[in-house]
Amino acid sequence: MKALKIIGVILVILLAIFLIVPFFLANQVIISEHMMIKAKPATLFNQVNTLQNWDNWSPFHKADTAMTTEYSGPEKGVGSTMSWLSKTMGDGSLTIAVSTPYTYIKSDLLFQPEQGAAIDEWFFEPQDEGIEVTWTTTLIDLDYPMGRYMGLMAKTMMKPFMTSGLNTLKEYCESLPVSVDITMVDVESVPSLSIMDATTVDGIGELLGKNYGLIMEYMKAKKIDMAGIPYTVYYNWDPNGVIHLRAAIPVSTEVPGRGVVEYFELPATKAVFAKHVGGHDTGATHEAIGEYISDFGIETGDFVWEVYVIDSMNEPDESKWETDIYYPLK
Repeated sequence: MKALKIIGVILVILLAIFLIVPFFLANQVIISEHMMIKAKPATLFNQVNTLQNWDNWSPFHKADTAMTTEYSGPEKGVGSTMSWLSKTMGDGSLTIAVSTPYTYIKSDLLFQPEQGAAIDEWFFEPQDEGIEVTWTTTLIDLDYPMGRYMGLMAKTMMKPFMTSGLNTLKEYCESLPVSVDITMVDVESVPSLSIMDATTVDGIGELLGKNYGLIMEYMKAKKIDMAGIPYTVYYNWDPNGVIHLRAAIPVSTEVPGRGVVEYFELPATKAVFAKHVGGHDTGATHEAIGEYISDFGIETGDFVWEVYVIDSMNEPDESKWETDIYYPLK
């Protein structure tokens, strides 16, 4: 009988400890890991901001290959949602709430059924040696008492997953081709002589060669000096149809044209700018610019232009060719 009383007292004490300890535990837990990654901010940002890209690096996808995932809302950014069903990881959803290119992403996490909520945050900070990527998960509104005990265990359970995810993200992004640098620039007006024309994709090179030749012949006849690097204005891009474009050569001031050669002034503007290095297939650079424009929600004008800084006229090695690409803002 005495033994039973002792056991009872011990159980009461243990129960009291079990109930008292959570009073001193926080109702939220912050778990954070960081890593230096040698990749462009846009590359890293879009691996997180586009939820379908999580398949490339997510530790949770790798932990349960039988996990089923569905996506809803926009393809990327605010409102984009990823929902999953997993026998080993549990069910839940993640919805992007804040997306600030290329520095910060905040998402709301919900664990089902009614197993709690969390805030998922990503920080991208440029450093001399690369981008410092910080992944932070904050478990919030932890119930008393079990939720707080689970929060205490979560750090031990979550940190290895987060470290693994950052390592895989690093390996994946550092293996990708280096993307171009894209910036916003101010462009002064450029007085030019030009020829407006149209052709298909296959005829662009030949047409530009012919029209630049006609412009230069006219400039030579009129003793007009070239005041800059030749460029091409594209008013549309249809790989299967007709492309309208303008071959242009800068001049120092307004001069009259003749026949198909006409005066044209590229307007002063603010523009999205990137330098393409390599052959004249600039498609990948235009795609990168398009992603940048989408990420920042920029409205651009109804034309773009390319400036042929280094090309076959002055460098036989096409790997050294340089083309400056501009997308003017509206």
